[in-house]
Amino acid sequence: MNFDMKLYDSSVKHIKGNEENLIEMNREINILKQEEFGFQVLINSDKDYFCQLGKTNDIHWKGLGNKIRLELDIDKNLRKHFKMNFLGYVKDDMKNLVADPILDKNLLYIEKNYQMIWIEGKIPENYGKETIKLKVQAFYSEGYDREKMIAEKELEIKVIDYTLRPIKQGEFFLDLWQHLCNWARVYDVEYFSDEHFEVIDNYIKDLGNLGQRVIDLVVTDYSWAGQRCFEVDENFSNLFEMNIVKVFKDKEGKIKCDFSFLDRYIDICFKHGIKQEINLFGLIGNWDAFLFGNPIKEHKDALRVIYYDENDGCFDYIKNKEELKAYLSLLFNHLVHNGLWEKVQIMSDEPDNAQIFKECSDFIQSAIPEYKIKYKCAIHHQEFFDKHGDNIQSLSLNTCEFVNNIDSIEKLKKEINKRGGVLTWYSCCFPEKLNIFLKSPLIESRLKGWFTYYFDVDGFLRWAYGIWPGNVFEDASYKYPRWNAGDMFFVYPGKNLKPMHSVRYKNFLFGIQDFNIFKEIEKKGISKDEILDQMKNLLGNKEEMRALPERKVKMEYSLDYKKYNDLRNELVQKYLV
Repeated sequence: MNFDMKLYDSSVKHIKGNEENLIEMNREINILKQEEFGFQVLINSDKDYFCQLGKTNDIHWKGLGNKIRLELDIDKNLRKHFKMNFLGYVKDDMKNLVADPILDKNLLYIEKNYQMIWIEGKIPENYGKETIKLKVQAFYSEGYDREKMIAEKELEIKVIDYTLRPIKQGEFFLDLWQHLCNWARVYDVEYFSDEHFEVIDNYIKDLGNLGQRVIDLVVTDYSWAGQRCFEVDENFSNLFEMNIVKVFKDKEGKIKCDFSFLDRYIDICFKHGIKQEINLFGLIGNWDAFLFGNPIKEHKDALRVIYYDENDGCFDYIKNKEELKAYLSLLFNHLVHNGLWEKVQIMSDEPDNAQIFKECSDFIQSAIPEYKIKYKCAIHHQEFFDKHGDNIQSLSLNTCEFVNNIDSIEKLKKEINKRGGVLTWYSCCFPEKLNIFLKSPLIESRLKGWFTYYFDVDGFLRWAYGIWPGNVFEDASYKYPRWNAGDMFFVYPGKNLKPMHSVRYKNFLFGIQDFNIFKEIEKKGISKDEILDQMKNLLGNKEEMRALPERKVKMEYSLDYKKYNDLRNELVQKYLV
């Protein structure tokens, strides 16, 4: 049996059949204490075999046959801090098999071909040695034969004697939107049941560990009109979101609310450290809102609120502004009563009509005149903020709009921060450059952290942390070419009711760590301009960045992982150690 094994850095993307251009990694890496890091092992054989990871021993249904076992030879005090996982392969829009999900399994039957393994680790704060020798060993056995080592690769880890704080304690403002009803559907549990909240708790814990800052509350029905999922027959998925508030009309005909689900969700978020902001979705300026109709004919924005009528036992929609105002008043006052109002912002997703926004925001304000309502907008066109920015506390600009206004970003950030808000940037289904699609270079997921620092903004927003097409593990393509595979998710739905990470997620996490490292360097008294000057050669001159027609951008940045890694290590060694 011919067997081969090679090591690659975390930014290498494996596409089945495209192995010839992969560049092996440097066998020496520099890692801070408490820093999460990863690398990859590509194995290949000319025969089918059963592969196991770690000190496990099992048998495949086909029997004994050829068996390969991979093991990490490392200091025994570090073993619990390292783990190996197989990468799964999903189809992208071109039907390429792309390594992306980090599978929750250590046993796999592999037909003769290439298979990528993900290895991750963390050096504990109390570890005393300066160098770690890590060996990846492959053992082979057939039938009842004794195992024998057939391959070994060594990696030297230089331990930097500086402890990196947990991501959630850093300054990076992470805003990944949550889609609770999609999570319920993928696990086939009832909305906001105990089973659903178990799923929610798992996913929110993961978001908290990633440094999420924002609680998302969808407080109307069918916000975003289900992303037009009703138009998609291939790999279809139900993407509608439902109101987290139970609304009903009592026997006297008054609108009443049950906020128990909303409160329970907020408590879970607080438990996992997500407590800086509360964003209310579905109240104003959601894109594509009118396509799905508007039951409140006298209201110029499309809002849908389902209620249960206790008089006749029927469901209906709020259909007049008086009842809508009553609902909003109950919602807002509940948040005031619970001491949460200072954290609340009403989220508007890509509003495009300043006049309608003004009229509707005035109406929403009338539901709670004694408290000022704050808004947050994700926009494609900055002129919307210029025309109607008085009540907008926080702002997120699409990549195209961001580079189109690169000269005014510093002034804009000062204004937003002065209002107590944050300025972030985001990518969505466009542009193709600097995105997180399956087809995007993996380094671009990591560069989210670098560009956030380079742009000197507060953080990054993404419209989806985890929503999925119908059969995501088989085919990640959905609504192509309008959407690209991977646009909808950083994580996959694990069978254990927990999110399954992807290599894109991990590289994104590494980029946030890099951002926090640069901030730590600033605290040592180093000028930010000095750091930015050294980044310019890799990330490009801001003055030369600009938006192009057809939702494209001109940005000339390097995709060379080694160059970024070398610069980061140079900055760390020069200023932190």
